[in-house]
Amino acid sequence: MQDFTIIKNIRIITGIDDMAIENGAMIIMNRDRIEEDRILYCGSAPEDDSAYLKLLPPGTSENDITVMDLSEGSFTLLPGLINTHVHLDLDLPYLSYKADPWGDAYRTLVVYRRAAEALMCGVTALRGVGIVGECELAVRKAFENEMLFGPRIISCGSPLSPTGGHGWLVPGTIVCDGKDEFIRGVRSQIAQGADQIKLLYTGGLAGAYEGTYDIQMTAEEIAACLEVAHRNGKKVTAHLSNDRAIREAVELGIDCVEHAYSLSEATAERMAKKGVYYSATLCVSHSNDYMRRLGVPDYTLKKQEEAAKGHLESCRRAAAAGVKICTGTDLLPSDPIDGTNATVREAELLVEDAGLSPMEAIIAATRNGAELLGIDDVTGTLESGKSGDFIIVEGKPDEKIRDLRNLRLVSRGCRLVWSSLPVMDRNNYRITAPGIELGGGVFKKW
Repeated sequence: MQDFTIIKNIRIITGIDDMAIENGAMIIMNRDRIEEDRILYCGSAPEDDSAYLKLLPPGTSENDITVMDLSEGSFTLLPGLINTHVHLDLDLPYLSYKADPWGDAYRTLVVYRRAAEALMCGVTALRGVGIVGECELAVRKAFENEMLFGPRIISCGSPLSPTGGHGWLVPGTIVCDGKDEFIRGVRSQIAQGADQIKLLYTGGLAGAYEGTYDIQMTAEEIAACLEVAHRNGKKVTAHLSNDRAIREAVELGIDCVEHAYSLSEATAERMAKKGVYYSATLCVSHSNDYMRRLGVPDYTLKKQEEAAKGHLESCRRAAAAGVKICTGTDLLPSDPIDGTNATVREAELLVEDAGLSPMEAIIAATRNGAELLGIDDVTGTLESGKSGDFIIVEGKPDEKIRDLRNLRLVSRGCRLVWSSLPVMDRNNYRITAPGIELGGGVFKKW
């Protein structure tokens, strides 16, 4: 059985290029659950309503078609957002000792809850870049097998760090010293089903006894991790704070750079030439009010304030060099930051402080993220044959990025998550029981 939904009289950003279609239409195909629903057509609207039938399979009748006419209002349809730097078990403030307040079973439920929150705010795919144990892998499997419903998850499993390195006190971090231990660590995550590998290469902002200019892994250790991961078809990303370490990692073959609080023009150009992606996470150094409310230690806040200016300059250099920038937050996708959620705020920072155009920020939050996650064959752009991961906002975010705040509909795989559009007003659809609100980020404790 097949039926079709036509969304017409709407602006469309397909993500394929940097132009919006002012009078667009999209047709999605709804089949039985044997296979995921797909986009049948996305582009300029036909000249008249009768022409829509020509875009549908022969034998389709009007009874098989649902029409969403959005001529009343100013709406833009675009691909679902993709957050490339997420820790779904994030718990703030950071601890200065190793302790696990949740345990594996309860953490799995927390991860599911946070993933559902992400989807509710328009994040249809995300990459987990380090988590305790196998809980994220379990939630990913539940989504893939349609036991539960949530965003697409690409998981790095547990991160790898040297003794005393960034994040080494976080429960679940795999602590390794020397080439052989790091090789064993990479193989353990591949064996558990990790999609990509995350290395904690340099110091960061969180720890009391680390700095952003510390280089905590050796070139030999990095090279060993890259060889094993790449031989098994896995991309490798790394926490990289400073230019010297980034330059070394790029030459060794790293696939993605996280953070880059300091980045030179020469290194940015090298990243662009070698096709290295950049998940900037500007939210981390530009959310101190939020962090302070959560009780984050003063030493972390001070380091964040010191890193903020250089962080923006690094992002500007990366953009000028042509590096493919992705939208990652290092906070929960749904965390409330400056009047919106962290994912949308990250896109705003890319425009308002890092100098990207609104359309470039949208590409960073959609197509570039899908390419980095290796799911660009199914999502990241809107075109025939791809899965229907899309959102509708009121306004024109390609002209005014803050219009991303005006979310009106979320769809994942052509399945409605929620909508407040006049033609289809449904909330908390297929996510939770009525009355259970999905919001709050790390402020929400259970």
